[in-house]
Amino acid sequence: MKYVDSGCGKMPLISLIAILSISLTVNLPGLAISPIMGKLDQVFSHVTELEIQLLTVLPNLVTIPFILCSGKICTPKNQIFILGIGLGLYALTGVLYFFADSMVELILLSCLLGVGCGLVIPLAASLISQYFVGKARTKQLGMKSSLSNFTVIFATLFVGWVAAISWHLSFIVYMIPIIPLCLIPFMTSSYIESHKIDAPAPPYTPLKEPPVSDSDRKLSEQIHKPVSVNFHFSGKKALWLLCGIMALYFMITYGTEVVSYYLPFTMEHYKLSTGDVGVATAMFFTAATISGFALTRIIGIFKHNTMQVAIALCVVGLLFVGIFHAYWTFILGVFVMGLGYGVVQPVIYDKTSYIAPTAAKSTAYFSYLLTCNYIGISLVPFIVGAAKRLFNAEHDANFSFIFNGCVVAVILIVAIWKRRSFVFEADPNSYEKPAVAAKK
Repeated sequence: MKYVDSGCGKMPLISLIAILSISLTVNLPGLAISPIMGKLDQVFSHVTELEIQLLTVLPNLVTIPFILCSGKICTPKNQIFILGIGLGLYALTGVLYFFADSMVELILLSCLLGVGCGLVIPLAASLISQYFVGKARTKQLGMKSSLSNFTVIFATLFVGWVAAISWHLSFIVYMIPIIPLCLIPFMTSSYIESHKIDAPAPPYTPLKEPPVSDSDRKLSEQIHKPVSVNFHFSGKKALWLLCGIMALYFMITYGTEVVSYYLPFTMEHYKLSTGDVGVATAMFFTAATISGFALTRIIGIFKHNTMQVAIALCVVGLLFVGIFHAYWTFILGVFVMGLGYGVVQPVIYDKTSYIAPTAAKSTAYFSYLLTCNYIGISLVPFIVGAAKRLFNAEHDANFSFIFNGCVVAVILIVAIWKRRSFVFEADPNSYEKPAVAAKK
């Protein structure tokens, strides 16, 4: 049997593959509909444009409350059961789509899809947080981010290809959850516990580590993590750090998601084809995938300045798209933006893992974080629309990118000012509490 380093011992490679396979599903809701919107408009000629748009909007809206529900009800004992229910609903929806022949049926299935996906999404990151620590955790969260972004590229191309045969075939991408569903036995704590290889116990250093309560030590043993100041914040401190991370994730998601909403309109304004738009959009997810796979190397190169460099890339990419309007400048701008986002996203996941060392708290904290992500995605057209009205720029094809570039530039200034704070530190394992630093 092959093993991988978890940062506190070794775990079976098949268990890592099983856990990472969940990431294949998290970005799919609404995706299969987007490339075939025009075809559905022809198939269901009697329905309104709003009803067709609901097929892309509803899965994401329904997902939000069930992300929170997953975080609330998951415990170390029932999380695999909840995961199985979510993946089962998800895959079942993919099958039922093949038999849907009315708009009402498609809308109802979109809601069911959101339920299944919402239960699954927090666990995709939470399970990595529970079984990996330190640099090993950072690496695997980078892999998780890359796989979820790569799935977007693959599914978009696949849907565009099979839609020419039958629009029903587009929904086959919603059957991808069958893969992690079949691998669930390898994710269970009993399987991992019986096959893991423990690392030597870390030495006790009283000057750096505060006293550990019996309850915290017991919870630490349940998830196979060493009890250490490097993996635990308690009470209000943890909540304040989580709020800071959530705010950063919301702003970065809002800033870069403008690509999905407004890039088609901007490129078409400059006489570029829908095929050109598809290539440019794919470049964003391609760049994010590359950044995720190379995350530990990127952090090794830029060290404490990693987050600042990544946010700066987002700013440059947004302004590049808004100012320059040739085909290659759109490609380059979106690619640069994707590189930055592909670093920020997994680092934010890593920070959430860092402040939530127990299985129960991990799933709950990730549910709060990912809710911010989906809210940020949903609010893009409302915020940009309000800004356009405020600045009298309703007909400006470049405004959305320039405005969001300025918004993210403000975040960059804050990131430079607070560069050694926990929220903007790329490697949370190098962050020191003020109290610890004072003792030194």
